[in-house]
Amino acid sequence: MLFGMGYTANWEEGLQILNRYHYLFTLPPVVSTLSLSGRRIRTLFLAFALAQVPVALGVLYIVATGQELHHGTLHIPSPFHQRPRASLFLCFSLFILAEYLVAHYKSLNAESRSAMGLVVLLNLTALILMQGRIGQLGLVVLTPLFLLMYVFREGPGLKKLALAVLLIVGLGGALYTSFDGVRRPFNEAAIEVQESRSGYPNSEPNYSSMGRRMAFYEIYWPLFIQNLGFGVGTGDLSYEGKPLFAQQPHGITYDRPHNQFLEIGILLGLFGVLVFALAWWGSIRAFDPAFRQLGYLFVVLLFMSMWSDSTLATQGGVSFFMMFMALFVCHPADDLSRTSRYFERVGRTKVAQSLLELPETAQS
Repeated sequence: MLFGMGYTANWEEGLQILNRYHYLFTLPPVVSTLSLSGRRIRTLFLAFALAQVPVALGVLYIVATGQELHHGTLHIPSPFHQRPRASLFLCFSLFILAEYLVAHYKSLNAESRSAMGLVVLLNLTALILMQGRIGQLGLVVLTPLFLLMYVFREGPGLKKLALAVLLIVGLGGALYTSFDGVRRPFNEAAIEVQESRSGYPNSEPNYSSMGRRMAFYEIYWPLFIQNLGFGVGTGDLSYEGKPLFAQQPHGITYDRPHNQFLEIGILLGLFGVLVFALAWWGSIRAFDPAFRQLGYLFVVLLFMSMWSDSTLATQGGVSFFMMFMALFVCHPADDLSRTSRYFERVGRTKVAQSLLELPETAQS
């Protein structure tokens, strides 16, 4: 992003983009200076999952009362207003809770298991009622992967692959046939694609999620090809996109192509896409073994989201991405055999020590 500022024609827009992405610069070093124990990292995961309870309750309330609160009020935002992010959060919280139950099932009493089960059911119900496509798709794809990770630990194989396909098809078919909230968004997506191919009626693509995306790809792809090497520059997406959409009769916004990889490709070319992919791959390889399985689920979920949305172009999306990536990379300080000298050294800063000396309630 900084490199792309060197040849941008719009510095003001470039600085705004850097501001949106600033967690990419600041959050990893902040988290890496904390010498967290494995128990505290799991507590952070669990706290995130439990924080989705108000979101789930909000979804249930809006659907049950039939009120038009999809955009919320000035004081109380609606989870429907940020449906892609909210469905992502709900979906991942389900796997955090499932992983926690698997890891601590024997140590939990009956009341704790029941409470955790109710939270899982509440979040699952909200995810279905919200009709967020990426969250529901993630649930169908990641559930078999989650089961396979814990049932088959000896490594990949043909049997494992075949079972994964059967699980995905079986689970997807069961959810699709059982819940109207699962059927409707995917049926609507299919209809939107058909309408878009027929020449964009008046309702297309301005009021169509899939129609918009098809228009974005159709218009932005030539811009990517024309600037294949290093892109147009960090701040030039709107500058270059505005004239391209001038002849588009449906008033589509041109600031985001709704595909994270395509957006990076337009801004920074193949160079930027490769740097992003290598940096992400390097982070994945550095995941701590204690949280690697949950981290892989997170990566697959984010990968699917990035193919359908500019996930990192929003404050919620980029902070969600960086916070968990940093936590998965952070090695627990109570496992000295896997704690590198770097983490031992940065964990001794005065700030880290003062935080770790706080009472447990303040730390939480």
